[in-house]
Amino acid sequence: MEKGSFTVEVKALADIITFQEEYPSIDSYWRSVILFGRNVASYKFALAKSLLEIVETGKTIITLEDLAVPFSKNLCEHIANSPKQATCKSSKFLDACKQYNSGIIEHDQLINITVQLGFNNVLDAFHTVNFKKVPVKFFEKDFSYGRKRIILTDSIFKLQEVAFFDNFMYEAEARWNLVETSWELCISRNLLSIEYDENKRMSTPEYF
Repeated sequence: MEKGSFTVEVKALADIITFQEEYPSIDSYWRSVILFGRNVASYKFALAKSLLEIVETGKTIITLEDLAVPFSKNLCEHIANSPKQATCKSSKFLDACKQYNSGIIEHDQLINITVQLGFNNVLDAFHTVNFKKVPVKFFEKDFSYGRKRIILTDSIFKLQEVAFFDNFMYEAEARWNLVETSWELCISRNLLSIEYDENKRMSTPEYF
């Protein structure tokens, strides 16, 4: 690791720790997941928005098929405007989303492919920020006995008790748009910063 890169990573870790110490709450941990960490694909943002949609239904246990519907929808909407949704050169899942947008495959096919390929990494990586797990979990993965389902925890439902709950959806979308812009313009993610406004209880992006 180059010295400059190491310095940036140390600063990023310090920013995360400071953020969580100054705002030690469920919403601060949710925000640390959305705002910090590596962004090699946009799946984290699609999953975050999907979870927020499902929370409002009151469901506590969902199958991967249930999750695949909003997850693929969110990605297809973004791909329509920003084709680059990952730093990798190719992705069978993202190709399927593009094919759905073009009318090449049907919705049922998209959902099946999403279940097979869309969640391979994001479910395990979601709660990881700078190579460490955040202290709370917003869902648990239950793949035991051949089942493939997600169990939503009390923590994600407690987000609904936050006065600015509606902001979480907008913040995930804003961060997603920001990452897309950095990829399109070939700007390093290290040149993007998120500042948290304590008075407004909202995060705002800044460019360096």
